Amino acid sequence: MWGRQLLRLFSGSRCPPKKTSKCHPSWQLSFKHILPSSVRQHHTAPESLNCAWHLNSDHLELKFGDTLMRFDYVWLRDHCRSASCYNTKTNQRSLDTASVDLCIRPKTVRVDDTTLFLTWPDGHVTRYGLEWLLKNSFEGQKQQVMQPRLLWNAQIYQEAQVPSVDCQSFLETNEGLKEFLQNFLLYGIAFVENVPPTKEDTEILAERISLIRETIYGRMWYFTSDFSRGDTAYTKLALDRHTDTTYFQEPCGIQVFHCLRHEGTGGRTLLVDGFYAAEQVRQQAPDDFELLTKVPLKHEYIENVGGCHNHMIGVGPVLNVYPWNNELYLIRYNNYDRAVINTVPYDTVHRWYTAHRTLTTELRRPENELWVKLKPGKALFVDNWRVLHGRESFTGYRQLCGCYLTRDDVLNTARFLGLKA
Repeated sequence: MWGRQLLRLFSGSRCPPKKTSKCHPSWQLSFKHILPSSVRQHHTAPESLNCAWHLNSDHLELKFGDTLMRFDYVWLRDHCRSASCYNTKTNQRSLDTASVDLCIRPKTVRVDDTTLFLTWPDGHVTRYGLEWLLKNSFEGQKQQVMQPRLLWNAQIYQEAQVPSVDCQSFLETNEGLKEFLQNFLLYGIAFVENVPPTKEDTEILAERISLIRETIYGRMWYFTSDFSRGDTAYTKLALDRHTDTTYFQEPCGIQVFHCLRHEGTGGRTLLVDGFYAAEQVRQQAPDDFELLTKVPLKHEYIENVGGCHNHMIGVGPVLNVYPWNNELYLIRYNNYDRAVINTVPYDTVHRWYTAHRTLTTELRRPENELWVKLKPGKALFVDNWRVLHGRESFTGYRQLCGCYLTRDDVLNTARFLGLKA
């Protein structure tokens, strides 16, 4: 198997092979019988180290534990963490990547129990911890998720009995804040109880974990059914499940809701884990899932009400995944704001509608709907890149306040507290 892999890799070399020194004995003796005599190879390290390496014309192959990794030589020189190449005080690269010879090749290679040593033609020595390489290789990243999550439908979430965090604990202790953020990262929603029902106190709450993102709706907003903005949300009508600000090039990351007052009936909030629904599509209709990650669509917001004049356009697929591990990280779903579909050729449109219907069917399954009655004192944080929200129609006077938070700052707070985010 190794021989076939190496032959394939050699056929795609970018730079001509350079003359190499005499080969060391192979860690796998059958190699010299599999590889043609013209292939020059280096490999060393006793089997007890659970590590072996092979120099190829344009890359290093390193097997550590059960993982076979491949490193381009330019990558190995570019990521050097020596004092002249990397500033450990600022955690920034000092080496000018454009100065690295694109056909560079190490002069010598050595491996001990924990470290890979590379000596370059100019005498510079690069050292890499084997565990660091395993973590930061493409092969290692492909096996990891960027952010661990627990996908849920209504029953799963209710049975988990995820606790709300008390406002005082949230504001005054790192333990309370960490518990809240862990819940939020895992489930995409989290609640804070005993919040004074004012816009000012809700603002203090939001600023505990993030900068507030000011948008066309302002910084902190009051939300009533006075149709003061050109949006269905400013009415008493029911709202189907959706994510917000799909018409932004970068949709807002987190949304905060706090019901300050409701004198009437109805108005329950609907929450649906979009990632749970999307994973059902991935498993049952993988071609539909893939199409929803590939086709870019326009979403649009046009407003001419009072002094508000806005025309926003955001472009992106319904489902967004990291290309190296196919991990879902953003769902952009809003049937109200989707613009004319003019970015898709005619022979793809019908397939897209079929895929969209498959996802919509999953999102609308009753068992996936979590209904929550918001009340004064209970603030809700929603991951707008993952969890869809909506509401049932209502009567009477209902007032909410809230804001959008910058996603980067929320994740930054979580990482500072030791959480994977």
